[in-house]
Amino acid sequence: MKPPDAVRKGFGAVAAQSERTLLLGTILLLTAVSVATGVILAQYYSVDVPSSLVFVPDDCYLDWGAKAGRHCFSDYTMPVSFGMRSNPWLPYPVYTHTGFKFASNNYTAAGMLPQLLFGVAGKWLGAPLVGLIGYLLAVTIAVFTPAVWAARGAVGVERVVVFVACGVAAIPAWMAIDRGNSVGFVAPIALVFLVALCRRRWGLAAVMVILAALVKPQFAVLVVALFAARQWRSGGIAVGGIVGTNLVAYVLWPRDFPETIVQSMRNTFGTYGQGSGTFQGLIANFNVSFAKGLLALPDGIKARELGGKVPDGFLAGPRLLLGYAVLALLVIAVLALGRRIPPVLAGVVLLSAAALFPALSQPYYLVFALPVAALVARDPDGPPGTGIFDRPAAVGGRRRAVGVCVSLAVAFSIAHIALPGPRVEAGDITGQMGTLGAIGTRSVVVTTVSLVPLLWLVACAVIIASYARRPATASGDDQEPAPESPPEVAVSDSSPPEPDREFTPQPPA
Repeated sequence: MKPPDAVRKGFGAVAAQSERTLLLGTILLLTAVSVATGVILAQYYSVDVPSSLVFVPDDCYLDWGAKAGRHCFSDYTMPVSFGMRSNPWLPYPVYTHTGFKFASNNYTAAGMLPQLLFGVAGKWLGAPLVGLIGYLLAVTIAVFTPAVWAARGAVGVERVVVFVACGVAAIPAWMAIDRGNSVGFVAPIALVFLVALCRRRWGLAAVMVILAALVKPQFAVLVVALFAARQWRSGGIAVGGIVGTNLVAYVLWPRDFPETIVQSMRNTFGTYGQGSGTFQGLIANFNVSFAKGLLALPDGIKARELGGKVPDGFLAGPRLLLGYAVLALLVIAVLALGRRIPPVLAGVVLLSAAALFPALSQPYYLVFALPVAALVARDPDGPPGTGIFDRPAAVGGRRRAVGVCVSLAVAFSIAHIALPGPRVEAGDITGQMGTLGAIGTRSVVVTTVSLVPLLWLVACAVIIASYARRPATASGDDQEPAPESPPEVAVSDSSPPEPDREFTPQPPA
C-alpha cells in the first residue's frame, strides 16, 4: 500500500530542507513535544519532570557552606571542599543518609582550579555564597556563548529562533548550571577550537586543546585533529602544553608531591568499580556513554527476564572497556584519513569521542554539542543565515548524509523528552546536613537521552565512511569534471573571405 500523495510530499519537503533548517526545526519540535508530555506526566501522574530531565536536586546532605534551599550545586561545593585541604586526594569523610563513609576525589589538580578560583575568593571575602553565585554566573555565560555567537550570524527575527534552539532549549546547558559542573567551560573553548579548525589557524586550535584538557583531561584527545591535519609542530606544542600545565597544577598542593599524582590517577581510574551503587549508575538512563548505548539491547533483554532490573555485575567487563575500544577506533580512523577529512569534522568526531567514551558519562557532558550546533547554524566564513553544511567548500564537498546525521545527533543531544511509561522510584530525598536516613523518594521516568550515544555513533561512522569513500576537495565541488569537448574545426570553402565592412555615414538627401 502506497502512502498518500500528501504524506509523500510532506516527507519530500522535509528531506529537501537544509541541514541548518533541519537542526533548528527538530530542536523546536522536540522541545514542544517535551513540554506537552511534561505537563501531562506532572499533572496526571505526579511525575517529577524537572528531576527526570535534569537531576534530583536534594544534595545538601552536608553543610557545604553555600546552598539554595535543599540544593548545594555539589559539583562545585565538593571540589572546593576537597581542594581546601593540603592533600585533596586523601579519603574525605562524609555522612550521608546511608551512614558514614569515605569519599574519593576523582578530580585532577587542574580540574579543580575553576571551582577553587571562586571558592577561595568567597572564603577570602567571608561569604561563600558570593563565590557560588560568581561561579554559576561564569558557567551560565560559558554555556550560552555558542548560542549568542550563532544568533549573531542570523538575520532579523531568526536570531531569536537560533538563540532559543541552541541555548534556552538546551537541556545539557541547564544540567551543567544545575550541578555547577565545570564542563560548562568547555562549550566556548570547543567553539573557538572548531572555528580555528575551519580557518586553519593551527596555533589557536592548539591553545584551545590545552585549555580544554585543563578543564576536563579527557578532552586532550582533541589534539588528534592537529595530527590528522599533519600539523606536527602545533600538535607537539599542544601535547607539551597539556602535560606541562597539568603537572604544574599538582605543584599547587606541595604536600606529598609527586605522590599526589599517583593518588589522583588511582582515584580517577578506581571510581567505576563493581560495587552495587556505582554499577547501577553505569546502567542508569542518565548514563550517555558509548558503552551504555551499545549494551542497551542486552540490558533490556536481561531486565525483562528478571522483572525489570539488571543484576549487579552484568557484563561489567565489557561495560568498562567498550568506550575505550570505540575511542581507539575513532582516533585511528581520523589519523588514517588525514587530510581526506576536513579538520572541522575531525574535530566534531573527536569532541563526541572525548565526551562519551568514559564508562559513566553524565548528560551535562553533552554540552559539547552546543558548539557543533552553533557551526551548523552559522558558517564562520559564510554569508548570514547559512551554516557550514550550506557551503560545500567548508566541509570538502556536498555531504548530505553527513549533514543530516550530525544535525539529528545534535538536536537529540540538546532537546530531551520525558517518555510516558513506568515510573521509577529513584533519587532518595536525603536528610539534610548529615541526618541519617532518607525522607522519601522522587518519581521519575526515562527520557530520550538514552538514544544520544547511538546517534553519535551513527554520525561518526557516517562521517568516516563518507570521507573514506570520497576525500574532501579544496573547492568543495563533488561533481566530476566534464570531459573537454574537441576543438571545433573550421570548414573552409572556395570563396574568399569577406572583407571587413566599416560603417560609413551617408550624407543627408
